[in-house]
Amino acid sequence: MTDFLKTDYDHLPESNSYDALPTGVYEVMIKDINEKQAATGNAGVAFQLEVRRDLDSEGDLANSNGKFGGRVFFTTVWNSDKNPEYRLTTLNAIAIAAGASNKRVYETFDDFREELLLKAVRVNLTHDISTFQGEDRVQETVAPWDWEPTQVLMADMA
Repeated sequence: MTDFLKTDYDHLPESNSYDALPTGVYEVMIKDINEKQAATGNAGVAFQLEVRRDLDSEGDLANSNGKFGGRVFFTTVWNSDKNPEYRLTTLNAIAIAAGASNKRVYETFDDFREELLLKAVRVNLTHDISTFQGEDRVQETVAPWDWEPTQVLMADMA
């Protein structure tokens, strides 16, 4: 019987980092969308985005998709006093970037979620600093105006 695993400290991956991705333009796939609520009571829509793996040879994406294909990151659109019209502005921009037709009506959150899942979009990833339990952390974020339609059509990956 062969062993399942033998640990070997000399053969660890060179990069085992889960630090925030570098800022820049990424082609991503929308992997999941969920409603969430912050401790403050603000409602939000959380997006799980995966850096597309199929673009490692695309010239302008060599330092983003080429290096980080397959990495997952999250960004949330919060409904707050600062952004009370988030459905009209931010979620509208995201739906349009994902290919929604003009005047498309989503009757429920689930309708919105189902239509956008596994769609490719282009985003400009930036960083925010958030404080959690007294510790500052770099967090990936995508501003509402930084979601665009994909520039590289995706083969059927579903």
